Amino acid sequence: MLQQTRFTQKIASLTDQFDNPFVDDTFMRASEGFFTAGTLDCVQSGGYRLPFEHIRNASSLGVPVVRFLAHGSSPIGGAFFNPEGTHVRGEAAFHAALDRLAAEAKADMLLWPFFPLEAREYAWLENWLANRFGLSDASHSIPMARRHKRAYLNCASDAVTAENGGLHLSRNKRKTTGRQWRRLSELGKLEVLSTQDRLDHTEAIETFLHVEASGWKASKGTALAVDAQLNAFVHTVLPTMMAEDHAKIDLLALDGRCIGGLVSFKVGRGLFTWKTGMDDVYKRYSPGVQILLETSRQAIADPSIDYIDSLADSGHPIAEHIWGGRRSMALLFIPLNGRGKLAAYGLSKAYVARDSARYWAKRALGRV
Repeated sequence: MLQQTRFTQKIASLTDQFDNPFVDDTFMRASEGFFTAGTLDCVQSGGYRLPFEHIRNASSLGVPVVRFLAHGSSPIGGAFFNPEGTHVRGEAAFHAALDRLAAEAKADMLLWPFFPLEAREYAWLENWLANRFGLSDASHSIPMARRHKRAYLNCASDAVTAENGGLHLSRNKRKTTGRQWRRLSELGKLEVLSTQDRLDHTEAIETFLHVEASGWKASKGTALAVDAQLNAFVHTVLPTMMAEDHAKIDLLALDGRCIGGLVSFKVGRGLFTWKTGMDDVYKRYSPGVQILLETSRQAIADPSIDYIDSLADSGHPIAEHIWGGRRSMALLFIPLNGRGKLAAYGLSKAYVARDSARYWAKRALGRV
């Protein structure tokens, strides 16, 4: 069954995916009051989960708005949760979930960040709006902002070129990373350890937090171990999700000492790389790049994985140099009623204006 599914996925565009590990119950509930202002509601239908929160702040401009649960720490707007990877996605089930959200939200508009634009659900969303508002064509009814592309790996591809989204390294990059790996091997025993094998989950979490905090992320205050709330969040989410095989940690060890690590989530037939860390003592050998490459090669060899979503910002200096595929994402402003049509266009323009102002302010300060 896995081989047949993978063959089918090789024919179709693998950017047409709507999986999302962050609609896992454990992640959603831990997000309440931390990544959200309050509690989350969630509607479900046929494998689709749509968690949402009500927005009551200045960004909504007084309009009753709900927002799909997607943000900087869960930057994907997919809503399909099928851990077994059989991918039974259907338009009727998707429409039923949208109907329930519209009925329960009692809002004028739905904000949907990081929506994968190549996914078939985008066309289904347009069809839903056409039916809801009695339109013959709803292709211009969804304003959007923050459109961008992110790095993506097609693990099911036979080739390795940028055109088909395969593992993509220039000749110089291959030589450099290969030389770095050999130099590391000369320093001691080099091995990749994983919680998918026999690595203890608790030990892996603490080891990763330590190595991530040994690098530049600690000085910038973004390391998970540095922020007490993020630290608590990780200790709540990762043990449960790893026990359910929805998350894993890979560590690069030199003579038993961790010098690089990667936390990934897995659901359906996708792998989602969430956090990387490295020991700055060994930064000349790029241990963060090495662990990403090793994880990529393992995923390519794993018949249960068809793709890796980097979850990285557009222009990421590592992911975009090793993965040739790209996925298009955008923030959608989806009207839920007649008033929502005007609100969607008004809010989208406000978001674009605000993002532009922030960009030019950062540029003036030399930050971009």
